[in-house]
Amino acid sequence: MHVLLTNDDGYDAPGLRALYEAVSGLAGASIEVIAPSEAQSGKGHVVSDRFRLRAAEAEGIGPLTVVEGSPADCVRAAVGLPGRRRPDWVLSGINRGSNLGIDIYNSGTVAAAREAGFYGIPAIALSQYTRGGAPVEWLRSTRTAAAVIAAIIMPDAPCPPHAPPRDHALIAEALRRSPPAMSRGWWNVNLPIPDGDQPTRGAMLTRISRDPYHLDYRVLREADGSESCENVASYHDRPAAPGTDVAAVFEGWISISPLKWCDESAF
Repeated sequence: MHVLLTNDDGYDAPGLRALYEAVSGLAGASIEVIAPSEAQSGKGHVVSDRFRLRAAEAEGIGPLTVVEGSPADCVRAAVGLPGRRRPDWVLSGINRGSNLGIDIYNSGTVAAAREAGFYGIPAIALSQYTRGGAPVEWLRSTRTAAAVIAAIIMPDAPCPPHAPPRDHALIAEALRRSPPAMSRGWWNVNLPIPDGDQPTRGAMLTRISRDPYHLDYRVLREADGSESCENVASYHDRPAAPGTDVAAVFEGWISISPLKWCDESAF
């Protein structure tokens, strides 16, 4: 099984290292990493007909390919460049910050998974919810992501040694309730922030919220007479309807959303 890893935070981001560590424990997985040269967060599904690429190394990962372009360009490089092995799975992340609800339309992390879907390659976008200025516990993210990835990619295999058995069992149970057509599909996964040393509440199969994001613009007048606008609305004031990915993550659950549950324009 050949797995492509990419992200939208740049090739040297800690979330990409965490994802690499999560996947490295999967039996029989060969890993290729193609990632953007710099952060592409919030740039959505941008693609390029021409981009530069180079070989590089990243701490905790080793050799990889750097693309001066978008996450979707990275997937295109894996699929279209001569001499490359076509991925069996594409994993994108782990993004620093959640990608919930309508975030999936402007998320570079999710765009990479969507681009894989265009070529019939199953994919998972993974994001780590953050709150305030608190640092991300990447070791915990790695272990939780390992449980999610193993349960989705290898549903009949036992829990990998570097994943929490409890999380793996709860995720596997949630996935058993998923539509059969999604058994090799495209997923958007968001990891919560448990309180202190407490484990996650579990895993929940969720629908992607379609509620619009709250807007509260502050308008500032510049010295040249122009105006600049900044949305100062709190991310946590967004609607969190029961059963949605937003509600699940805000309440401490691992949210697993089949992207096919979006309206058709999402895929």
